[in-house]
Amino acid sequence: MRTRYLLCVIFSALIWSIGCGSSEQKETRAPAQKETVKAPEPAKPQGQPHAVLETDKGAIVIRLLPDLAPRTVENFEKLINAGFYYKTKFHRVMAGKMIQGGDPNTKDNDPYNDGQGNTGNYLSAEFSSRKFERGVVAMAHHEGDPDSASSQFFVVLQRMPNWDGQYTIFGEVTEGLDVADKISKAPLSKNPRLRNWPVENIRIQSARVEYK
Repeated sequence: MRTRYLLCVIFSALIWSIGCGSSEQKETRAPAQKETVKAPEPAKPQGQPHAVLETDKGAIVIRLLPDLAPRTVENFEKLINAGFYYKTKFHRVMAGKMIQGGDPNTKDNDPYNDGQGNTGNYLSAEFSSRKFERGVVAMAHHEGDPDSASSQFFVVLQRMPNWDGQYTIFGEVTEGLDVADKISKAPLSKNPRLRNWPVENIRIQSARVEYK
């Protein structure tokens, strides 16, 4: 009788241990999550941004002034990096006073639409107390609408007090003012409908942004 009782106890213990082992074997664990590693952010360029315009008359280097006109500088850099100014012409010149370019319409063969082109996007004015002196670079806009600047810009070659506070200044020429002087003195069309329009095609052959 006692032997039978011991056998029952041993048998029960054996069944219990097998059952526990089965449950342990069936236990599943969630797979370990892979650690995600963020890609490093690209390093910001060091130094002051400069626009280098390679024209048919030589290079013009413009120090951009983001502290003065941040949105305008950002837009100008984007257009340069997108190749927007490639082959655009200086379509308006005033001898010894200014040269103007940046119109995509100047890429076609219709001189009558020069000065009317843009990107389709417009910039709000960023006026400052900076004076319009020789070497200043500013955005052109529609007459009477200072918030209509887009892609056209002009280089000032002499003091122009009447323009103070009327246009957004975003740069200054550091190299190539002599090139701008040459462009300003290009022969003009005698057609009264093409006022200040140079008959010579003086184009921007390439443009890039450098940091110095």
